[in-house]
Amino acid sequence: MVTVIVGFGCVGMMKLMAAGSMANGDATELTTAMMLANNIREATQTSNNFSFSDPVTPTNWGRESGEAANTPAGWDDLDDFDGAVLSPPIDARRKRLSNYSNWTQSITVQSMDPNRIWSTMGHGSLAPSARPMSRVTVAISHAGHQVCTSKWMVAYAP
Repeated sequence: MVTVIVGFGCVGMMKLMAAGSMANGDATELTTAMMLANNIREATQTSNNFSFSDPVTPTNWGRESGEAANTPAGWDDLDDFDGAVLSPPIDARRKRLSNYSNWTQSITVQSMDPNRIWSTMGHGSLAPSARPMSRVTVAISHAGHQVCTSKWMVAYAP
């Protein structure tokens, strides 16, 4: 009888340990995903020679000629990140994190109407003053499944 009771106790403890280990793994994955999303946020701050729109051709949306899709270190404005899928992901200095090769940062940049921030507006060939706000969305995936999404707004300040 004692053996049966101790056996049930041991099985219960093993299940508890397994559940704790799985929760710890999920928390580690989420922490890494949030760090990778914050890397994009820091990389797109309008300091350190990074601007809201291209300094040479401010009415152009997206990467300008000469800015390769797979080299974020050369991107110089916020809309260059639109449509980027970075794997391995980048850090806040826009350098590749080769140790995170099974992680992906998917980035969308949309122009926002400042009077109706819930709606997006077309990019067209608008000057930054005509599209003074953008919403950045970063989806972080690990081994093919999405772990987290982060969104924030950036305002144009001449």
